[in-house]
Amino acid sequence: MSEALTMPSIAERRSRVRFQVLGAATAASFIMYLHRSFIAQILAQDDVRKELGLDEQLVAYTFTAFFLSYALCQVPAGWVADAFGRRLAFTLYIVTWSVFTALGGLATGFAMLFFIRLMLGIAQAGAYPTAGGIVARWVPVSQRGRASAVIAAGGRLGGVFYGGLTALLMLSMNWQAVTYLYGAIGVLIGVWFWIVARNEPRDHPWCNAAEVEYIEHGRPPERHDATPVRAPVGEMLASPVMWCMAVVQFGTNIGWAFVITTLPKYYKDLKLEDWQGGLLVSAVWACGFFGALSGGKLVDYTTHRFGVRWGRVLPTIVTRFLAAALYVVGLFTSDPLYVTVAFAIATFFNDLGLPGIWAFAQDVGGRNVGAVLGFGNMFGNFGAAAAAPIYLWANRAVSGSTGNHDGTIIAAMIGFIISGIAAFGINATKQIGAKPAETQPA
Repeated sequence: MSEALTMPSIAERRSRVRFQVLGAATAASFIMYLHRSFIAQILAQDDVRKELGLDEQLVAYTFTAFFLSYALCQVPAGWVADAFGRRLAFTLYIVTWSVFTALGGLATGFAMLFFIRLMLGIAQAGAYPTAGGIVARWVPVSQRGRASAVIAAGGRLGGVFYGGLTALLMLSMNWQAVTYLYGAIGVLIGVWFWIVARNEPRDHPWCNAAEVEYIEHGRPPERHDATPVRAPVGEMLASPVMWCMAVVQFGTNIGWAFVITTLPKYYKDLKLEDWQGGLLVSAVWACGFFGALSGGKLVDYTTHRFGVRWGRVLPTIVTRFLAAALYVVGLFTSDPLYVTVAFAIATFFNDLGLPGIWAFAQDVGGRNVGAVLGFGNMFGNFGAAAAAPIYLWANRAVSGSTGNHDGTIIAAMIGFIISGIAAFGINATKQIGAKPAETQPA
């Protein structure tokens, strides 16, 4: 225990170290999405595809490589952070994925690019499970929705920049130089996180007793135990609620992958200039940024109004169906303005429901937040991994052409609908592996 904790906390003004930790985690979320997404803008360029020898199917496999390894490593990476410390784990994850981002500039063909995307997925897999654990340790229970929203919004802000910024940078430098630049920025953010973060507020030399008391107020006593933990795999596999969450995230990512993998090519096929398409992609992602920020306040409000059982899940249910409804616009018009507005609002609703998913994992995870959040993310990214080949098949089935995106839009709509239906089965009132006395009131 730090020396500061021996001082009376009531008379102290709280330090604000938690904001520095959350700021660094949000910056990591920003660069994570920039690193995973900017390849879509690069591979939308015909000359880059020709240089790397890629056709439509190989591009789809490239996207799948990232999401597949990202999905498979979610639970192990989350458990590593839970068991051995989130400060070390998150720093290593950030630096490692940034290095592989930079190495992407050395790719000369499909095989090397595929391998780099696999490794990028492995390195990024622990990011959100670890960030969820950071929120659980550094944020009071009543503010977890908002804190989760801020970190999620950081990722969406990375999405805002990936299209427009990458397109603009490529006007003055080649695509390889862009990857080196992005990778270097990521390494710097990893160093920043290591400097400002600790595993626990009470372990941080800058964090005084008043802030520790404020953060830890209302937590179940078992969460102060920082000994290594085991991943509750058996409990998660036996939980119908966790399987409902898995389906929610699987379906959501089938719907949302359109924005992260296909939107730049969609605008390219509408005959827009690269910079125009990039800026429209950024506009769509900007709405996701505001949705994620708003979702934190929304889930905190609905939880206060309706209780944990329905308060956590109502934003997810409603937003999945609204996102699906807005995708319908893309089936009836190809006007860039109309489709951009529709996709942007759909992205807003998609991200509006995300903080509820994070808060659910923090509610039921106990000391296993990383593993529980990783379980849901794993299945969510199985959905994202499946999305590219599903889109390719759906387009061929609907129109016989990969240049027409109606099949993609229909597949994305179905994903959101399945997600909304499955969300009715989510219940955040009982912890995974908890004793009866540790469950939460509905």
